Amino acid sequence: MKTIKKQTEKNDNKKVKKKIEPIRTESKLPKHSSDNFADVQRLVHLLQVHQIELEHQNEELRIAHEELEASRNKYVNLFDFSPIPYFTLDKVGVIKEVNLNASKMFGTERKRLIGKNLISFVTIEHRDIFNSFIDLVFNSEKKHSCELDIKGINKDILNVKLEAIKLEDILDTDQNCQVTLIDLTEIKRIENSLKESNEELKALNANKDKYFSIIAHDLRSPFQSLLGFSELLATEIETLSQEEIVQFSRALNDDLKSVYGLLDNLLHWSRIQRNILEYNPEFIELDKVVNKITSILYQSAKSKSISISNNIDRECKVYADEDMVRLVVQNLIINAIKFTPREGHIIISAKERNDFIEVSFQDNGIGIEPGRTSELFNFNSIFTTEGTDGEKGTGLGLPLCKEFVERNFGKIWVESELGKGSKFIFTLKKSI
Repeated sequence: MKTIKKQTEKNDNKKVKKKIEPIRTESKLPKHSSDNFADVQRLVHLLQVHQIELEHQNEELRIAHEELEASRNKYVNLFDFSPIPYFTLDKVGVIKEVNLNASKMFGTERKRLIGKNLISFVTIEHRDIFNSFIDLVFNSEKKHSCELDIKGINKDILNVKLEAIKLEDILDTDQNCQVTLIDLTEIKRIENSLKESNEELKALNANKDKYFSIIAHDLRSPFQSLLGFSELLATEIETLSQEEIVQFSRALNDDLKSVYGLLDNLLHWSRIQRNILEYNPEFIELDKVVNKITSILYQSAKSKSISISNNIDRECKVYADEDMVRLVVQNLIINAIKFTPREGHIIISAKERNDFIEVSFQDNGIGIEPGRTSELFNFNSIFTTEGTDGEKGTGLGLPLCKEFVERNFGKIWVESELGKGSKFIFTLKKSI
């Protein structure tokens, strides 16, 4: 800027000399008009100098204007293409200027935002926060911030952080402030997701600790019994009668079945927890699955003189994962045997319900207390009680049944009356 000014002054001096030189070299005028001519000459000289000064000032103004325009263009580009949404607001919150990213955030054109009050985009419950924020900004020289929810033209709710500072402009008598909007919606979503994940992890750890405690307790009892019977058979078999050997062998077999059932449930539970349980549906004959399970559990039912009737029609077919159905049937029959007294009976039946087959397991056992049926199928609330012969359980069976039935797009529930028995019912897709 200084270099241009000096160069301009040198050029102007040369121009003045060139323009004045001819006047000085002009021939002398007659004496009688020399005084007037001198005055005119001085006046012309002054006008020429003034003209040159004006031209020089105009040049300076032109250069200053170009520099100002360049600076303004840089500001406009920085303002418009900033990745952060910017607003210029007056004291009451009316939008004076807005950049491209801000208009994009609100889902509308810039011209539709200018002149509107920003509070009209703030959700009703946060408008008091906005008003307090604007008052604080214009009554302070510091930058201030707040968090609130805004609603764009497309009605999407965004959680944003506002940061603002009062602008000082000696050329503008109106007071304005510059506001930036930082979209916190995704950040909040991630924070909430992390909180939920943390809570889920805490719940899972609590459940695992609970299960490990129950499992350790429930495994200890049958293993003590197994060790006792096996030690007796190993050391005193020669002194035992044939009847005692048969009795101890059956008890040993029952305990082994109990432990195996527990380990089988634990295996399936762990697969569910790790989300590695595969769903492989196929057309299966339901009565065959039930017959297979009842034959396996025959000895357990016989030891309590409990009869099991399979009334499912041979033509009854369902579309489901056979392994999952087998586990559901097995757990429900074990449950029925456990809570049915000696000389009791269990009836298994099925009937069509639109596109589903409704399967039921009814016993005449001890029943369930009212209000506790909702706890039966929940992994988070372990519901266990002793059977009619003191049988133990982990409480995993029924929650597993619910999980597997729902994996097959069915439902499971229970109808029970204390002292009169229970009826467990679940649905499976009918084979078409």
